[in-house]
Amino acid sequence: MLKKIFVTLLNKHGFTLIESLFSLLIVIIVASFIPLIFQSYASVLKVMDIDKNYEWQLFMNHTKKELNTGTKLTVTDHKITFIAQSKLVTYEAYQNLTRRSVDNKGHEPLLTNIKQDKWSKKSEEELLYEVTFEDDTQLSARFYIQPEGSK
Repeated sequence: MLKKIFVTLLNKHGFTLIESLFSLLIVIIVASFIPLIFQSYASVLKVMDIDKNYEWQLFMNHTKKELNTGTKLTVTDHKITFIAQSKLVTYEAYQNLTRRSVDNKGHEPLLTNIKQDKWSKKSEEELLYEVTFEDDTQLSARFYIQPEGSK
């Protein structure tokens, strides 16, 4: 009889009810965090989108202000140069950003995460900037500039 009880105690090929309930409890606790993780991810994406719009608005305001005081505007596909306050100002594409440099010294990032951009002069009074971001969002800005003779 003692041998039969000893063999039964060593025979552990399955889970007991308590072990099964405990593992089920752990799975339920972990699964309850999944909606919270997705909600947090959505919040982060929303904040990043707000940051991009804020960056775009700052870029447009700064560029508009600087172009109004600038003279001798030169436009190529990915670069514009002009004179502002007796200094040469350059806006150009560099890797995945649009940067600004003054007198070819240093650079200030203005827009980030850019896939493609293009500057074009539509007329003597209108400058167009078209940009495609890495998430394939396309934005464009029109800047009205004063002709050289009217400044």
